[in-house]
Amino acid sequence: MPREIVEPITEASESPVSETRTTHPAYAMIGASRVSGRTNLYASDFKHQNYMTISIRRSELHRGLNRDWHFGREELIEVALSESQWATFVSAPNVGSGVPCTLEYFQGKLVPGLPQPPSRVDQFDAEIQERLKKCLKTLDDGIAAVQEVGLSKVKQDKLASIFKGVRTEIMSNLPFVAEQFSEHMEDTVEKAKQEVHGYMLQAMNRAGLSALNGGTMPLQIEGED
Repeated sequence: MPREIVEPITEASESPVSETRTTHPAYAMIGASRVSGRTNLYASDFKHQNYMTISIRRSELHRGLNRDWHFGREELIEVALSESQWATFVSAPNVGSGVPCTLEYFQGKLVPGLPQPPSRVDQFDAEIQERLKKCLKTLDDGIAAVQEVGLSKVKQDKLASIFKGVRTEIMSNLPFVAEQFSEHMEDTVEKAKQEVHGYMLQAMNRAGLSALNGGTMPLQIEGED
């Protein structure tokens, strides 16, 4: 079905700085902002201190003193993105269905916020514990099966000793390994947050310098030619 074409409507403006006011259902303005303030974002595993927002508003075209003036009106939608989501959004178009974002305002109404995201460390720890229980049960079933297959007492004791040794190793050492892994993951997450934040600041600074330099300074990732 072809898109309907509607002519803009121009009328005298009531504004003291313009002579005419032109409106059209397709007129809009889009803006991006960097925001500071702790918030939870969709598809992100931690609370953010800094993030990006994109807003779209209806717009009017005013003309006066032989020039055009674009004014934003009511906000239609505002979304928030983490710094890594923003980097993906601007650098990787036409990928899948897009980049996850958090809806903040829609048609002038504030959208309910997200709760604190669940800890991935706790999630993986619970999954490890569940798999550990299954492994121990399998070993216990193996020990019981050895005692039922009719082998000699010497062979039964030898096989049972092997299973019990594995069971003891799992019970004694795996919980410690899992705890060390959890602590390592917490440190890794914190370092990753700092790295992403630092890279975004560097990219924004480069973008600003490029704009001041007439667009002749390309953005580069440190370490690449």
